Amino acid sequence: MQAGVVMSAFAEVINIKTMTGILLLNGEVVQEYKVEKCDKCMRIEKLDKFGYQKSDPAMNLIWFCGECR
Repeated sequence: MQAGVVMSAFAEVINIKTMTGILLLNGEVVQEYKVEKCDKCMRIEKLDKFGYQKSDPAMNLIWFCGECR
């Protein structure tokens, strides 16, 4: 490691198949959580149940991340 370079001990792993996220601290699991893809910007973010909204009656519920709401 070079002088002056600080590396974070945290890492986030997202499994797209199961739509789950895992937060790691020094390789140890700290938290597991659900993630969802925003229907507006398409980013994958931690699931926030307040993001669900009704769209056109012919469509299902849609989900927006915090920035897109």
